[in-house]
Amino acid sequence: MTTAPPPSTPEDKRLTKGERTRLQLLEVAAAEFAERGFQHTRISDIVARAGVTQPVFYQYFASKQAAYDELVGMFAQRLRTEVCQARLDDDLQGLPQDVRIRRGVCNWLAILQEDPNLTRIGFFQVEAAESLKDELVVMIAENVRIEQRAGLFRQDIAPEWLAHAFMGVIERFTRQLPDEQQREALADFITNMFLEGVRQR
Repeated sequence: MTTAPPPSTPEDKRLTKGERTRLQLLEVAAAEFAERGFQHTRISDIVARAGVTQPVFYQYFASKQAAYDELVGMFAQRLRTEVCQARLDDDLQGLPQDVRIRRGVCNWLAILQEDPNLTRIGFFQVEAAESLKDELVVMIAENVRIEQRAGLFRQDIAPEWLAHAFMGVIERFTRQLPDEQQREALADFITNMFLEGVRQR
């Protein structure tokens, strides 16, 4: 099915025409990959939906695989960055623990809901999705260890198990496509659920 390309936003006006075209192609490619899967998506599908020609596509991407890899890489890097930003450091020391964790959970849910097509590709569809989740689990487990060393989490909690549990909860709630109001409520619920089990008493 062919749809019109997404309308321009105020932010788009600060981009060059070439940058807008490249971004549009990525957005359309994400929708096609999410709907059809990588194997069944053709470059002709992408350019028809974007309203451009195949030569224009090849100005920005060497192949369908190149566009797909860029989308997956962008998605993965955003999640890695969010885990790193949630890590306890000097800048976060002044924030209450529940505020820090709730903010991190809410940010995760927002990233995963910001572009459902990209999330479907990077978190559920691509073969590397499980490897990405495993990598994020390792990073989250390290965050837990830092909290334990700071005396904020119980020492008898296994960081890897807690990280896997967190990832499972996030994955299931992401499939429900919560809106902004629901994300706030979910962030409260997830934060309270985990902290009541791990907070140092």
